[in-house]
Amino acid sequence: MCGITGIISKKQIDKNIIKPMTDVIVHRGPDGEGFYFGDNFAFGHRRLAIVDLSQAGHQPMGYLDRYVITYNGEIYNFIDLKDILIKAGYSFKNHTDTEVVMASYDYWGVDCLNKFNGMWAFVIYDKVKDEYFISRDRFGVKPLYYYIDDEKFIFASEIKSILQYPDINIKLNNKFLQDYLNDGCKEFIKTTAFTNVFRFDVASYFKGSIDELLSNFKQNRFWKLKPNFAYEKFDKSKASKYAEEYYNLLKDAVRIRLNADVKVGSALSGGLDSSSIVYLINQILKEENKQELQETFSSVYHSEGTQDCDESKFIKSVADHLGVNSNTIEPKVSDIPNEHQKMIYHLENPPENTLMSSWYTFKLIASTEVKVTLDGQGADEQLAGYTPYVMTYLSSLGMLELLKESLFCCKRIKNKKSIIRGFLIGLFKNLFGQKIIKFLINKYMHKTICFNLNSSIYKDFESSLVTLLHYADHTSMAHSIESRMPFMDYRLVEFLASIPSCYKMHMGWTKYIARLAFDKRLPDDVVWRVDKMGWPIPEKHWFEVELKDWMKSIIMASKYIDKIYNSKIKLTLSKQLRMLNISVFEKCFFK
Repeated sequence: MCGITGIISKKQIDKNIIKPMTDVIVHRGPDGEGFYFGDNFAFGHRRLAIVDLSQAGHQPMGYLDRYVITYNGEIYNFIDLKDILIKAGYSFKNHTDTEVVMASYDYWGVDCLNKFNGMWAFVIYDKVKDEYFISRDRFGVKPLYYYIDDEKFIFASEIKSILQYPDINIKLNNKFLQDYLNDGCKEFIKTTAFTNVFRFDVASYFKGSIDELLSNFKQNRFWKLKPNFAYEKFDKSKASKYAEEYYNLLKDAVRIRLNADVKVGSALSGGLDSSSIVYLINQILKEENKQELQETFSSVYHSEGTQDCDESKFIKSVADHLGVNSNTIEPKVSDIPNEHQKMIYHLENPPENTLMSSWYTFKLIASTEVKVTLDGQGADEQLAGYTPYVMTYLSSLGMLELLKESLFCCKRIKNKKSIIRGFLIGLFKNLFGQKIIKFLINKYMHKTICFNLNSSIYKDFESSLVTLLHYADHTSMAHSIESRMPFMDYRLVEFLASIPSCYKMHMGWTKYIARLAFDKRLPDDVVWRVDKMGWPIPEKHWFEVELKDWMKSIIMASKYIDKIYNSKIKLTLSKQLRMLNISVFEKCFFK
């Protein structure tokens, strides 16, 4: 896991430019730096040493005296790929996955991307063909930004690297910030908070010469999820089978992500997803006869006014049950202004909230010897873990199932609004037909309605999940920690997408097969928990009480907010937090 930078240019490149670009992302790679200069390009690299800690893993790296790469990420199945490549005649000088990436490209061409199980952003230069191969992983876990004009292509893991390049036209993107203020954070779109800085597309690649790069920059998609939108009635035996397959796939996803030459831990929120990861790590350690205790890390809230965000009870339940070494941290409200500014600087595009639970968890991890964590991000968006999915699920059912499932939901889901809306929409759909209810909702409520749970999940998979993956990457790497996400193993992702909706939500239970898979393995109060929280943050208490005046002063100092602010409109807390994030963003990058 590292940070990458680079310049590809028709004009001569000033070699002094690449170092400041690389220095500014030292947090992504505190273990070393490297540079490579070609005729038309310069590659920079910051190294976070995870696999093969020797100098042999130094980047940018060459292979076969033909390829040069600057690469950020981890290919978890590289050992299996390496065995195949050795049988095909390839040899290797080190134990990293970096050489395997280049050998795979040499052997399979662009199809090597479909062989990789992992997260990545890399640029490879081919000396023989005089062309570049650029790619980003299936889900956009690893970031890759770029600036392009007629003469040059500048790329980096973070936008702040690109900003170090002199005399390029980058300004604050007013339209992006206005859309963010109205609709929230969207890390899945092309544009960013900086004009002329863009995201490289997820699950995509570019392959071509410098002329093709600068005059016809086309990104090609190499992978796309194919969900099952078919309706199916629940079958108990199939549910058990799905649960078993889910467990085995997740276990193997955890197993291959434990491969590291540094200490590995896990972030534990107290929910089912992170608890499942912790359980599986323990199982694998036992099977491999490893005696060391697993380290878990959590943010907790014991202070007056914040207890409704505290998950200590569930964290302790899991830790005691599995016998792990539980480490906890509680954010101090007096430290929030300073930590919040650091977070905005590292996130670059302003996020939806303060992210302090995630931020402080990785801050805690950074104070230990642990360098890699396995985290539970990505399960809710694939298994219908959020209560708003209840409305979609109920509205998709036939009349008899609608009545039965609505009663179950009333017993197990606290958000009654989603249940009532889902029941009413489902009722009217069954009475008057789907087309009529869609038309009425669109005409009088100006909203679109989805009657297929897997369709709704897929929409979020392509959008909001990408945003959450961005948060996870940037908050972890800000503290020089590599976050690995077993739920984003493409084999598990494809499997979950193939499962009919009725096995994801059943008898009022969200994430049904996941609960079934870990029943009797984890404590009941975690597996069959109904009060889902999901790394909550006590922002209401902080910003409506102790930090109210501070937030107001920061917002009022913003030139951007001053232009658009209407004092007659009463603002929700979420809107105020967006304004705060814009104000701090402006302070960080456009003083």
